[in-house]
Amino acid sequence: MTRFFERLGRYFLIFEVLVDYGVKVFWHKFLGGRKPFISPVELREILEDLGGGFLKFGQMAAVRPDYFPREYSRELLRLLDQVPEIDPEYVDKIFLSEYGKKPEKVFAKFERASISAASFGQVHRAWLESGEKVAVKIQRPFMAENFALDARFISFLAWLLKRTNVVRVVDPLKVVQEFVRWTERELDYLREAEHLSKLRDQAVRHGFNIKIPKVYSDLTTRKILVMEFIEGENLKWYYLRDEMPPGATELFKEGIFFELYSYLFKGFFHADPHPANLLITDEGGLAFVDAGIALEVKISDRKKMAKFLEAVVRENVTDAVAAFLEMANAPILKILKEAREAYPRYWMKIQLMKTIFLKKVKTGLSDVIERWHKAAREGGSIEEKSPMHKFMQLFQLADRAGIKMPESSVLFARTFLTIDVIVLELIPDLNIPAIINEFFEKYKAEFAKLLEIPDEVPFYMEPEFDSEWSEIFQSTHSEIKRREKELLMENASAIMETFEI
Repeated sequence: MTRFFERLGRYFLIFEVLVDYGVKVFWHKFLGGRKPFISPVELREILEDLGGGFLKFGQMAAVRPDYFPREYSRELLRLLDQVPEIDPEYVDKIFLSEYGKKPEKVFAKFERASISAASFGQVHRAWLESGEKVAVKIQRPFMAENFALDARFISFLAWLLKRTNVVRVVDPLKVVQEFVRWTERELDYLREAEHLSKLRDQAVRHGFNIKIPKVYSDLTTRKILVMEFIEGENLKWYYLRDEMPPGATELFKEGIFFELYSYLFKGFFHADPHPANLLITDEGGLAFVDAGIALEVKISDRKKMAKFLEAVVRENVTDAVAAFLEMANAPILKILKEAREAYPRYWMKIQLMKTIFLKKVKTGLSDVIERWHKAAREGGSIEEKSPMHKFMQLFQLADRAGIKMPESSVLFARTFLTIDVIVLELIPDLNIPAIINEFFEKYKAEFAKLLEIPDEVPFYMEPEFDSEWSEIFQSTHSEIKRREKELLMENASAIMETFEI
């Protein structure tokens, strides 16, 4: 019964806030008000009032000045680490539930005022008995419960948008589903602690000038994360001041190299490098201080992406097309192959369809590569210079052609979209294709070694896996493949019907 009233209260708050601001917009727009739209400050305040998942959506908009008006994205940057603080009494309650004692009993010294407050949590300074200074990240109370409610509400809005065709460029329901799936991972600080430790080890082991905080595992719980305190200034402030950090080009190049190396050669990368997660340290280096979203990448996906990227930055369209089709799952090619085998008398028409399809992919990819390199060399808008804008164009091309991209590739593109848009805002003349090309030159040996690694086998084919269960999984997999083939043949038959006279 208590949870019912909590849900009811949350929905009432959402309804109250939206109606309140909806009336204001109606008044200004239709009844003679002077301001026809919600101002950037009002939009930020709406999202702050709604909290939870709505705040997170605001954060996503904040790091997309390429898609949203500059004045709005800049104002929404405050949502990254400047939202209202947690009520002090809740801080004590969280500590009591996690440790059984208040903050002052856990740490030698604990500052009650937070140094940053974001959508899901806030950070405090504290000192251990040893004198070490640490950052203590505390999750907002009822965050998981509120986000679950918000996700339902936002999903319903996305469903309405899809049904009414208000949004046609992307599928709003898919966007929301992806947002919910990845955001839920950020609610477990034990998972984030693992991410930080793994990324720190990669940075140190492979000699990157990237600082990642050490985690104090014995003090970390699902709702409280204790880590090394890194002195520095948030990248967000440089962005708001339109000011380049000292040695910005080398710093950002090192950050791009680290992300590429992590994804391609180690199979584990930081997938949420927004400006509030990055610090320019007092020593002049770059630090990643948050790792709520990180991803393991399959060997096969890493090899395909490496070949594709390498071909793109070298402007090798033929190899780029081959790598792109290898990276993607293209049902139409399978359908045409099945159709050619089942209907040999139509082989010429089928071959023509395949040729037209491949030509469209090659033409689209060639145009994307040419425009990207030209903008990087001669200048252009952020949309033209940003490599991940080009990736998004490719994904849209792929979607229209019936191609499904691997999830890791989509997240990789989204990650770099965040990086390169902010970097290009600060250093407009930065040549990102040249930096990625330099990366492949520097790591030639690692690239060659990656291509030689055999693709992973399914988990149920591992030697240590139970033999009986292995047979069950193999049988299920075979049945799925059989059904897929049947569906392909049905589609092939449909295509052949168009050839009948």
